[in-house]
Amino acid sequence: MPVRKSASVRWEMAIKEPSRAPVQSQEYLYFPQQVGKHNFKMTDGIQIQEMPVSSAIMSPWTKQVVIHNGKIRCKGWAYSGGGRWPERVELSNDGGFNWYTVPLEKLSKKRKWTWRTWEFELPCDVEGWVEIVCRCWDNSLNTQPPDVRTAWNWGLHVTSSCHRISIYSVNKTRERTKARLDEFEKRGIPFGPITVPLAFPSQSWDDYDKFWKEHDPRDAYDE
Repeated sequence: MPVRKSASVRWEMAIKEPSRAPVQSQEYLYFPQQVGKHNFKMTDGIQIQEMPVSSAIMSPWTKQVVIHNGKIRCKGWAYSGGGRWPERVELSNDGGFNWYTVPLEKLSKKRKWTWRTWEFELPCDVEGWVEIVCRCWDNSLNTQPPDVRTAWNWGLHVTSSCHRISIYSVNKTRERTKARLDEFEKRGIPFGPITVPLAFPSQSWDDYDKFWKEHDPRDAYDE
């Protein structure tokens, strides 16, 4: 009596060797840092099966001038592969030395196989160039490498290091900064770009002379 193949089910317990299809055998491979075009073999790479934990900042964008009141509004996404999900997102305003946790109510609902979007008011008192960093932890406590050097590989796959952006911080809660921004608004002059020279005096000559009368001279003199 003939038997249909579709009714003859076999369970594969393990796969001895991967497919020879070019994507799996040659492209989706994670190589060590010392391996590259000059010396690699296909068998040097780990076959990529699941996405690692990853996250990114969508707003603000790198090199943006951000005028704020002591907190920078940041938005982004987080993801983890293999049916895992992001449990925590953290942001740093100093290149990764100190971290702030995004409150759970500022994360979208957790689900398998999908992103979680987030937003956060990141405290930032300093002015000038600031490096904002984002990282994610999933429910298996996987997280992201701190920088791209530790995750770089020749194939450039799953290079999911912490996302870093550099922004120019202008904190209008500071008295002098607020006064300067008010002057820009009064004169109808846009603040940016920051490389354009100031279109009006930064201080009066009377104030300039007063400073040097009340302080040491420019050069030091022998007594």
